[in-house]
Amino acid sequence: MLKQEKMNIKEKFLELTNRTYPHGTEEDIFPLLNSELQKDEFGNLFIKIGESDVMFTSHLDTATSALCEVVHVFDGDLIKTDGKSILGADDKAGVTIMLYMIENKIPGLYYFFLGEEVGCVGSRKVANKCKTEKIEGINKVISFDRRGTDSVITFQSSQRCCSEKFGEELSKQLNLADTSFSYKNDPTGILTDSVQFISIYPECTNISVGYKSEHTYGEVQNIVHLEKLAEACLKVDWNNLPVERDPSVAEYKSYSSRYGSYPGWDDYDYDYGYGWGSYGRSSWKGANTDFNKSRSEKFWFHDKEFNYVSNVEIDNYTKKVTKVDLCKERIAKEKKSIDELLKQLELQFNKTEWDGFKLKVYYEFDHNTECNRNDLIEYLPELDYSKVEELTADEVTQITSTKVDTGVRVWPNSNTTDYDYSDYCSDLYD
Repeated sequence: MLKQEKMNIKEKFLELTNRTYPHGTEEDIFPLLNSELQKDEFGNLFIKIGESDVMFTSHLDTATSALCEVVHVFDGDLIKTDGKSILGADDKAGVTIMLYMIENKIPGLYYFFLGEEVGCVGSRKVANKCKTEKIEGINKVISFDRRGTDSVITFQSSQRCCSEKFGEELSKQLNLADTSFSYKNDPTGILTDSVQFISIYPECTNISVGYKSEHTYGEVQNIVHLEKLAEACLKVDWNNLPVERDPSVAEYKSYSSRYGSYPGWDDYDYDYGYGWGSYGRSSWKGANTDFNKSRSEKFWFHDKEFNYVSNVEIDNYTKKVTKVDLCKERIAKEKKSIDELLKQLELQFNKTEWDGFKLKVYYEFDHNTECNRNDLIEYLPELDYSKVEELTADEVTQITSTKVDTGVRVWPNSNTTDYDYSDYCSDLYD
């Protein structure tokens, strides 16, 4: 009998990312996965290896609605695209890790979920079933779906998902497995599939797998880190990691954002291009005569749905949104989308406040958390206006002059009803 050839991590990753897989097309990738995987009643794939109290998770969909081929570009240890598509390392990096662990017979329940990028569709269905029919013996849910190279997530959406002791021991074992690693507890997680299980199983986390700039055309994967992590995951004593957290007790955390004094969901150091910056948006210099010395720049666009000329202000160094100027109808529509996302995540909140930039979520017992637009764009792509057509300097001058004269900033020569937006939403939050 011929000995099965050992999986090549880089080749498998490239194979899995040779095209995009928007939610609804995940079955197209099934032939590239382990043939022994089974399909559950919700369409997710899974396999049980040996006896273990760990569920490992990754997701099969890509954060895009575009079904397209991916052109790989190699830059040292980094794999990226030609700038015409996202890469899909989120979360084919995690999928690759799990396939390697399965090949090496590491005990565990392995779940490959559908629709994480559109509201954790597959994992939410499994979690809902687990609330009445728990999977016997499971104490830990570990996702491989975190940006960067050093995070073991202890909080998701400001709620504790694993104990400090669990995170510290997992970090220690990963770092011992490869001396180049520097994993540590990280309380700044937003969400991934494991968040669905934090009220059911004690220790739920998310581990960095080496990608960054996810959900953008600038997405990259550190393939050397992925190769090292795959080997390290074979050495971790997953079954004997400590179990301390009580899933019936909700613990929340507020922490300061580096971009303000308010608590946030995710103040991860985005040291790479994000949002508008990563798409190479051309700059309009009408408002800033000395652009090279300006800290920020306004991006103007026509909100056709509400016939309003809007703008967002982008920090030229961090590429983050710092201010927004949107009409009240747009802000109300965005709030509805945000509330629906929070409900999909089954967050037990009383109310939300959204001003177009800052979100405040109120829970029971006088607890609240805050985040900003930059945190939400990752999970609500409709908040990202980078793909709409930018207005020219002449158009902006014409519209802003009209606003001064009439108090209304709408598209000229339009038959649409004019709304009075004067003094409503100029520079809502700085």
